[in-house]
Amino acid sequence: MVNILIDNLCKVINENEVIRKADAHISGGEICAFIGPNGVGKTTLLKCLLGLLSPDQGSIKIDNQVLSKSNRSEMLKEFGSVIQLPPSTSDMTVYELFVEHYNYMEIKEPTPHMEMLELLELQVPLTKKIGQLSLGMKQRLQLAIALSHRPKIIILDEPFNGLDFDGINLMKEILSDLKGKGACVIITSHSLSELENFVTSVVFMLNGKTYKKRELKDIVKNYSGGLKEYYYFLKRGGITN
Repeated sequence: MVNILIDNLCKVINENEVIRKADAHISGGEICAFIGPNGVGKTTLLKCLLGLLSPDQGSIKIDNQVLSKSNRSEMLKEFGSVIQLPPSTSDMTVYELFVEHYNYMEIKEPTPHMEMLELLELQVPLTKKIGQLSLGMKQRLQLAIALSHRPKIIILDEPFNGLDFDGINLMKEILSDLKGKGACVIITSHSLSELENFVTSVVFMLNGKTYKKRELKDIVKNYSGGLKEYYYFLKRGGITN
């Protein structure tokens, strides 16, 4: 199974130390949530994992191989991601977004477009423009595209935004099934209640630093209020690490 090691990672943006020190070890067959208040570096960390940003210190290793500019294109073929779509995609059609993804990832035999749309229960024509889709439809579409090349690692930044109850449950079912097949799923979300019956592990972030990864079953066992109690306990400085 795939292994991801984030080691002593630091990232400075516009002279602001967004990530001061991030460490985590995440494996295949795991759904790991990075949680914490706004502005603590969660999205920045995901962008580093996807090679969209380069760390200023530390490293990211995928199966003991350091992610770098020289191998980024090849290594990222193992990744699928759901991150906010840039405004430049608004005038693109659903079909064009699929094709752009395939070309970027150099995918020769992707899962057919319609099969992926059916998997996410997204009934939209391929000629529909991205700017005409609701937020929930965009989230479903991004996951459909992200999974089209059968990635081993799935990165999701606030994927439940804009989804209705059925959409959230469908996304959870799909991701849980992939986890059972050995995929590594990394997610951020402010909806702690949605994470509590879904993820297997949690990494808390505060002030640009990560806390030790905890198994969700241990959090539920040791905190009567579950993940929410654990979150606010750490936010108040309950554990140094």
